[in-house]
Amino acid sequence: MQLNSSKISQLALFIVLFFALILSALYFSYRQKASIDAVLESDYDVSMARDSIGQNKNAKTGYYTLVLSWSPGYCQNLRASNAGAIPKAAAYQCGETQKFGWVIHGLWPQSATARRVSDHPRFCQGDLPPLEVALLEKYLAHSPSLQLLQGEWEKHGACAFSQPKDYFDKQQELFQSLKLPDYDLKRSDLFAWLRRNNPQLSGKYLGAGRDELQICYDLAWQVINCPKIRF
Repeated sequence: MQLNSSKISQLALFIVLFFALILSALYFSYRQKASIDAVLESDYDVSMARDSIGQNKNAKTGYYTLVLSWSPGYCQNLRASNAGAIPKAAAYQCGETQKFGWVIHGLWPQSATARRVSDHPRFCQGDLPPLEVALLEKYLAHSPSLQLLQGEWEKHGACAFSQPKDYFDKQQELFQSLKLPDYDLKRSDLFAWLRRNNPQLSGKYLGAGRDELQICYDLAWQVINCPKIRF
């Protein structure tokens, strides 16, 4: 069977496009791996001495707050405050190879009687050594920064959990139990969407900050109203 010039041209174009797609996929995979490798090789330790709020190991945990961050907004604000650049610690979350929506900022043990931020439990076990990368790497899909994971464990997790794995597993469990929009919404629309799609949030008062969402839980991990005035 003979092929005419038109069919030969179509076949050649198909072959070119096919290999272009393969090369593009390989390049993206390489960039993605390079991005992950850069994160894993970074210095992610957190110093209690440099924390502006400091330690409170005596505060009693009265409830928990799961804090989520809208990554596109966070990255946009980060670029705006750094003349368009992304700090190395946020390169994985805000770089070109990853696309995140809602991510976990942290799970915070909170004091029910707090009147200022420093009244909440913080750094209860002091300045802890860096956790193993092999442990932290498992949670990057939902908390895309080693420094964030290390910092949240030292500042908050160690105040309520004896093992970091238990802490990260719990915040991931709570996160995955939620249905979250994959597009940006103003605060009132976001709250309405969440309550409509998550029956456990119906009628509950939710907290919010700049590009952040806060959901509160009692000590039995049932959703409760967040305080209307937060410290």
